[in-house]
Amino acid sequence: MNPMTDLGLRFVRRPGPGGRAANLAALGATAIVALLVSFLIAGSLGLTHRSDRIGWCNTDDGEPKTAVGVVNEVHDMVAGDPVNRVDLAINNPKRDAELQPPPGLPHAPKPGEAFVSPELAKRWSEDLRTRYKLEQPTGIISDAGLSSPDELIVIRGVAKDSPGVAQSDHPRYLDTWRGNAMDSRMAMLLALVAFGIALVLFPLLSLVGQAAGVAAKRREHRLAALRLAGATRSQVLWLSAVEQAVLGFLGAIAGLIGYVVLSPLIARIPLGGGRWYLHDLTPSWWVALIVLVAVPVLSVVSALIGLGRVSITPLGVVRGQTRKSTSALRLVLLVIGPIMLAVLGTGGAVLPLVIGIGMAALAVRVVGPWAVQVIGKFLARTAKGPVVLLAGRRLADDPKAAFRPVAALVLSGFVTGFLALFMPYGLSQDGKDVSFQLSTNQGQTAVVAEDARKRLSEAGFKGEVTTGDQTVNISVSTTERERLRTVLYDVVPSQVPLTDAERDKQDAGVFQDMRLGVALLLGLVFVTGAASTAAGAVGTALDQAAPAKALRRSGVPLQVIERSARLAAVVPVVAVGLPVVGFGALCGLALSGGQVITQGSSGVILLLGQVVVGLVLVAVAGAAGAPVLRKASVG
Repeated sequence: MNPMTDLGLRFVRRPGPGGRAANLAALGATAIVALLVSFLIAGSLGLTHRSDRIGWCNTDDGEPKTAVGVVNEVHDMVAGDPVNRVDLAINNPKRDAELQPPPGLPHAPKPGEAFVSPELAKRWSEDLRTRYKLEQPTGIISDAGLSSPDELIVIRGVAKDSPGVAQSDHPRYLDTWRGNAMDSRMAMLLALVAFGIALVLFPLLSLVGQAAGVAAKRREHRLAALRLAGATRSQVLWLSAVEQAVLGFLGAIAGLIGYVVLSPLIARIPLGGGRWYLHDLTPSWWVALIVLVAVPVLSVVSALIGLGRVSITPLGVVRGQTRKSTSALRLVLLVIGPIMLAVLGTGGAVLPLVIGIGMAALAVRVVGPWAVQVIGKFLARTAKGPVVLLAGRRLADDPKAAFRPVAALVLSGFVTGFLALFMPYGLSQDGKDVSFQLSTNQGQTAVVAEDARKRLSEAGFKGEVTTGDQTVNISVSTTERERLRTVLYDVVPSQVPLTDAERDKQDAGVFQDMRLGVALLLGLVFVTGAASTAAGAVGTALDQAAPAKALRRSGVPLQVIERSARLAAVVPVVAVGLPVVGFGALCGLALSGGQVITQGSSGVILLLGQVVVGLVLVAVAGAAGAPVLRKASVG
C-alpha cells in the first residue's frame, strides 16, 4: 500500500486532538448532502415515472383514419373533490385487438364500460351509479395506470363519434394505447424542480465545501509540517484526498441509508394530485452509484482546493501569514443574474432561466467574502472594546473562512427573497359557488335551458334557469349538490355542470403543488443551512484553537474569546444575509417584469420566518461550537 494512503487511513482512524469532532462534523454534513442529492434525483425520476403511466391520455400522435382510439378529458366532481373523467372511443377495433391495452387496464373500455381508480371505487355512490348507468364499475385501474394511489379518475368507453370524441370536437387521436407524452402537471413540477435545483445548488455546494474544510486549519498545519519534513506536493495532496474520500464515502452511505429510511414519509407528500407510490421514490442502483461517487469526489475536490496554499507555501502556513484580501471586482457579478432574468422574463425557456438564477446565486456566494471583509475592517477600526476588536480582526483577516460557515444560510436568504415576491400562492377565490354554468353551441341555448327546467321539475328541484350568450346558468337553493349535478349530468353532452368555484377548485391543484413545492424547497435550504452552520461552528472553533490558546495565555478571559467568536458568526448572517434577501427579491422582480405576484401577506411571513430561522440557527451553531473552542483552547 502507498505510504501516504496508509497514513491517510490512519488519520481517519486516529485523527488526533480535535480531529474526532472535525471528522464527525464533516461526516454529518456529507451525509446530509447525500440525502438531499438522493431526494432531488429520485424525486425528479419519480415524477417522470408518474407521468409515463398516465401519458397515454395526453398523447396526440394519431391520424383520424388510422388511430386506434380517441380520448377526451372532462372535469367532474364527486362529493366536492375534483375527478378526471376520460371518455375513450375505440376508433379501429382491428388495431385494438393487436395492440397492448392502455396501462393499468385489461382492455380498452367498450361503450357502456367504466374503469375507475381504487380511491374512486371506494366512493362509488348512488349518484355515480346513475351518471354512468352501472351498479358497480366494470373494473379497477391497477397501479400501472395511475399517477398516485389517491388519484380520482374514471375511464369510460363511449361510442365512436360521440360528443366530445367526434372529429368536430378536436379530441386526441392515439396511434397506440402506450403513448408517453408528458403530463402537463408533471411537466410543470419538473420545471419547478429545475428552478429549485438552481436555487438550492449553491447552498448544497457550500455545504460540501464546509464538510470538506471543517478542519481546514488543523489539516493545514499538519500537512505543512509534512511538507517541511520533506513530503512532496503530490504526496500531501494525495494524503488529504484519501482522508477526505473516506469521510465522503462514509457520509454518502449514511445519507443513502437515511433517504431510504425516510422514503415512506416522503411518499406521503401530496404532490401532483396525491401521494407517491413508494417504488417511484426508491433509488435505483445507478442513482445510488452516482451519489456514492459524486459526493466523495466533490468532497475531495473541495478539500484539495482549500489546501492549495499548503501545497505551495507550507512555510507561510506555519508562520501564519495573512491571506490575500478579496477584490471589489466581485461586485460586477451582481448585475449579470438580474439582467439575464429581466431580459428573459417569465416566458423564457427553462434552461436559460435556470442559468440566470444560478448566476445570481453564484454572485451571492462570490461577493459574500468581500462584504464580510469590508464589515470586518469597519468593526476593527471603530471597536470600543476587545470583543468587537477581536471579531472585526477575525473577519477582516480571513473573510473566506468567516463566510464559509454561514454561506448556505446566507444563500437561503437569497432563495427566500426570490420566492417571497415571485411565488404565486393561489387563485383569487373570486369564483361564485351559487349556480351551475353550461356552455352551449350556437342556436342550442334555448333547447338546453328548456331541458334543464324540465329535469329540475321532474326531480322536485325549484330553481331559476337563465340564458346568456351561448351559456345557461342554473341556480337552485339546495344542499343536495351532487344529486342536482346528477339530474343535469348530460344536459350538454361531454360537459359536467360545474360552478365557478368548482372550476377554480379544479385548477387549484397546480397552485397547491407550487405552494407545497416552495415549502419543500425552503425546507431543503434550511436543512442545508443548519447543517452547514453547525459544521462551520465546529470547524471555526478548531481553526481558532491556536489563537484562542495564545490569547488565554496572555490573560484574555475565555468569556471575551467566546463572545467575539459568537459576534463573528452573527455579523455575516445579519449584515450580509439581510441585503442578500433584498437582492433575491430584486431578482424575483426582474423575472416577473416588476410585478409582485405573491398575494396577501404570504411573502412578508416568509421573509420574517427566514430572519427568525437564521438567527436561531446561528445561536444553535454558536452553542455547538463553544464547547469545542473551550476544550481546544486549553493548554
